Amino acid sequence: MAFTLTILSLAVLLILGIPIAISLLISGMLGYMLIIGFEPGMNALANTAYHSIENFVIIAIPLYILMGQVMLKGGSGRDLFDLAQRATKRLPGGLAVASTLASAIFAAISGSSTATAATIGAISIPEMLRRGYDRRMSAGVVAVSGSLGILIPPSISFILYSLVTDTSVGKLFLAGIVPGIMLAVLFSLYSLVASAFRASHGNTATQTEAFPEAPLTWGMFGSLMIIPLVLGGIYLGIFTPTEAAGVGVIYALVLTAFFKRTLSWKLLWAASRDSVVTSSLILMLIAGASVFGNTLSLLRVPQNVAMWLDGMHLGAMQFLVAVNFLYLILGMFMDASAAILVTVPILLPALQALNIDLIWFGVILVINMEIGAVTPPLGMNLFVVKAIQEDFSLREILAGSLPYAGMGLIGLVLVMAFPQIALWLAGAGS
Repeated sequence: MAFTLTILSLAVLLILGIPIAISLLISGMLGYMLIIGFEPGMNALANTAYHSIENFVIIAIPLYILMGQVMLKGGSGRDLFDLAQRATKRLPGGLAVASTLASAIFAAISGSSTATAATIGAISIPEMLRRGYDRRMSAGVVAVSGSLGILIPPSISFILYSLVTDTSVGKLFLAGIVPGIMLAVLFSLYSLVASAFRASHGNTATQTEAFPEAPLTWGMFGSLMIIPLVLGGIYLGIFTPTEAAGVGVIYALVLTAFFKRTLSWKLLWAASRDSVVTSSLILMLIAGASVFGNTLSLLRVPQNVAMWLDGMHLGAMQFLVAVNFLYLILGMFMDASAAILVTVPILLPALQALNIDLIWFGVILVINMEIGAVTPPLGMNLFVVKAIQEDFSLREILAGSLPYAGMGLIGLVLVMAFPQIALWLAGAGS
């Protein structure tokens, strides 16, 4: 009875449009009260919510968000796109490939798919349209490439996953690098092939382009260097992931405020304000999901799910295929952070029973949620592109995104078939 009322209350709150963090908190609180009574439930609620965010690793979340915001407000998106544009100028569909490269690089700074899509899209979509690119391709490449922001480290999704599974943040970051690069290559290959095909049928807009080059600047290389600084420091054992986030913030401030001189006091205030808002939303989500997850644990839901799966005698790969379908569906309605915090605690006993590598599974999960970022009805990157280019219809954006999402599915299959794609750099498979 308590389980039914808890789940029903969550469904009703979500249908009413209550933010998911608040919905999880309220439904979890109701479950506590039904199971252990009002006063013990309120005490448990306060303790669980507090201890869920009293963690050294969590400090990395607002720091990485602030680092990304400072780089964003300081114009690094423009620098990275110009640099990528120079590298791809001789290729068919060079601007589409440049959008993917710039998204992959900016993903390593922002850790957010929506921020990546918004930043690179605002620069690249008008440029592609001005040069006669297909509208659907222009929208699709930005929407899907922006989703790399939750896979290529530093990734907020990996930090949250590490909190739930007690796995190494550093290993997760390293595990996301090769799959992220692979997906960027797959997206670029589709742009090249599609552009070459259109060019062969008389569309000259995507043939080899001789557009004016942006001059090379030290600011371009300065923006690029934050990646080896942060990830190299983690990989070499110089910093913990949280310490690397702090170093990244200092570097971003020095680069944009003193070297490039593009970060004014007004922009710094805006970056700080946006960082506080985003961080608060994520921390509220962590607290709400923790309370809800503890309620499910009291109801023995994770244990019962594990027993049910054990009774079905599924192999590890069969289980993963079933879970992939679950996450592809969840991605239509829920963002990556919420999906991780709500579902992983339930699946964790089964993952451990089947001896599935948790680092590998984390990468698989995040790739699924990448695809969800461009899947209606809640594909956030679709709406980001729509906000950038208001004359685009959601139908156009979705049509342009589907071929790239298909390449994402190919990447997902490759990571499942060859786990070392994710594990070899992190050394997690040894």
